[in-house]
Amino acid sequence: MKKFILSLLVFTIIFSCKKDEFVHPDYLVFGSIQGNCPNGCRFVYYLDATKLLEDTTVKYISDKNLNDFKKTLPNDKFLLAKDLLNKVPVALTKTTKTIFIDLNASSPSLWYAEIKLNGKVYGWTFDNSLSGTPSYLKSFADEMIKTTGLIR
Repeated sequence: MKKFILSLLVFTIIFSCKKDEFVHPDYLVFGSIQGNCPNGCRFVYYLDATKLLEDTTVKYISDKNLNDFKKTLPNDKFLLAKDLLNKVPVALTKTTKTIFIDLNASSPSLWYAEIKLNGKVYGWTFDNSLSGTPSYLKSFADEMIKTTGLIR
């Protein structure tokens, strides 16, 4: 009986201390808001559990109106992007910093991510440089940029 209680106690401690690494937002807005690439670099997407939309006017960055996302993208592109909803690190919702930029970085590209979680909207701008992007954001930023390339 002692072994059972001890095992149960150890099991409880181990699993009660484990914290979630990721949040599961209602939606994710993501894309490039500035950069140096052919045919324009401003593209912004809205992703939730059922759809992927694009703001073809690229007004969302300035007006924050979700109604700007009018173009529904095909299901194959939604399938490429949907996992991003499960990769937003908890640490992003705990920081007061919203801009992660190294002014000396060689790339002029700026990226944007926004989520809605428990009724609150969080947004971040980053350049994804090694010196400007903290480690807790780097994996998500890399995945978001990769996914953006796949759906474009």
